[in-house]
Amino acid sequence: MTQKLIQKHILYGKREFELRDDTVKIKINSLIDENKDFEVELAMINPEPIITKSRVEFHSRVKCRPLLSLYLNKPNKKEFNAFVDAIKEKAKNEFNAFAGIKTS
Repeated sequence: MTQKLIQKHILYGKREFELRDDTVKIKINSLIDENKDFEVELAMINPEPIITKSRVEFHSRVKCRPLLSLYLNKPNKKEFNAFVDAIKEKAKNEFNAFAGIKTS
């Protein structure tokens, strides 16, 4: 099952995040920069995000840099929180599967 979040920013354009089985597919259509299309493995993501004034960032477990950056509460708080919670849960599960950790 896939879950999608679409965020629009008046200056930076449109960003689409699609949560798949073991990856997050990101498509950025920027108004001021080049368009980007890439995927991030969930097992690489630290499931505890860092919250700034206007963003929620999921950092790498290895290099401590943001792999995912979401505009806070866009398009709405309920949809945003559901997507962030799904990323947290899937990132934990994917890392546990990768590391061979069994949870009950």
